[in-house]
Amino acid sequence: MTIGDFSLQADAYQRSRPGYPRQLVERILAQAGIGPGDPVADVGAGTGIFTKLLSELGLQVTAIEPNALMREKANVPNAVWVEGTFEETGLPEHSQAWAVAAQAFHWADVPRALPEMRRILRPGAWFTVLWNDRAMKDSEVLRWTVAAIRRNIPEFDEAYHDKPWNQILESTGDFEFVQKDTLSHVVPMSKERFLDLWNSHNRLNNIAGPERFQRFYAELASYLATIDADTIDVPYLCQAWSARRV
Repeated sequence: MTIGDFSLQADAYQRSRPGYPRQLVERILAQAGIGPGDPVADVGAGTGIFTKLLSELGLQVTAIEPNALMREKANVPNAVWVEGTFEETGLPEHSQAWAVAAQAFHWADVPRALPEMRRILRPGAWFTVLWNDRAMKDSEVLRWTVAAIRRNIPEFDEAYHDKPWNQILESTGDFEFVQKDTLSHVVPMSKERFLDLWNSHNRLNNIAGPERFQRFYAELASYLATIDADTIDVPYLCQAWSARRV
C-alpha cells in the first residue's frame, strides 16, 4: 500500500464517505460568479462524491482523477472523466471558470499544482480547496475513536488540518486569497458505515500497517457494539479556502 494510492480503499471510500453541504457550495459558487452551464474542474475527484453535487447544480464538470479504480467507482454520467493530477491535468489553457479540490489538495505538490491551476483557469477565476472533516472533539464516539488511534498508532496525525491554506494558495504568486467559508453539519451513519469510514482512510491504513490497523479496527468494532442505537450522529466541519487567479 502506498500513501495517496486509494486502490485498496476504493470500495470503502465509495460506501462510507459523506457528501458535502450543498448550502456552502452554493454560497461559494454565487460569490465566484459561477452558474449552470459553466465549465468547472473537480481535481482529485476520487469516486465523484463532490463531482455529483456539482453536476446536480447544473455545472459542466470535468472530473480529474489519477486512480483508475476510483474513477471506475464513480457514477456521475453527466461529468467528463479524465486521468490526470493536480500537477498535470491535461486540460486546455484558460478553459475553466472555476476549479476545486475537495478533500484532496493535501496530496498535491503545491509549487507545481498552483501554476497548473492558474493555467487551466480563465483570468480572474477562483480556485477553491475544501475539506469535509469529522469534528473530532464534538462527539463522544469520535473522541473514543481518537483515543483508540493514539493507543494503537501514536505517530498518526492529520497535520493538514492546521495548515495556513490562505498563505499556501498565495505561495507561488499565481493566486490571491479571497475568503474562507465554513459550515457545520451532522451525518447520521450506521455502525457499519462508521467502521468503513476508517477502512477508507488511506494514510491511517498506511502508517499503521495491517496488524496495528486490525487491532484498532477490532477495538472500535467492540466499542460500537456497546452503543444501544442503530445509527451514530457524526458531526462534520466543512472548511473552504478560495483564491482568485492573478
